[in-house]
Amino acid sequence: MKGKNPEIKARILTVKMPVEEVGFFNSLIDGLDRIALTRSRARGEGIVDIIASPDRFGELLEIVEGMKKHVKDLEVLGESSEEDLNF
Repeated sequence: MKGKNPEIKARILTVKMPVEEVGFFNSLIDGLDRIALTRSRARGEGIVDIIASPDRFGELLEIVEGMKKHVKDLEVLGESSEEDLNF
């Protein structure tokens, strides 16, 4: 890996949904072919960060848009920066 930056960068898409849909949504993302990981911001809020590599982010956006048919009241809030999160 000579010449490559060893620091890993990710892009983060933030979505919102009813709390009762979070588990189902996480299962859908987990079932994808290693496209992304999910992280709930706070218990009881229904806000989920989806963490993906930059080269898969466009694919993730398309998939999440398609999930709106299956996840009740799924709303895409937009891309978050690492500084916006409390890791």
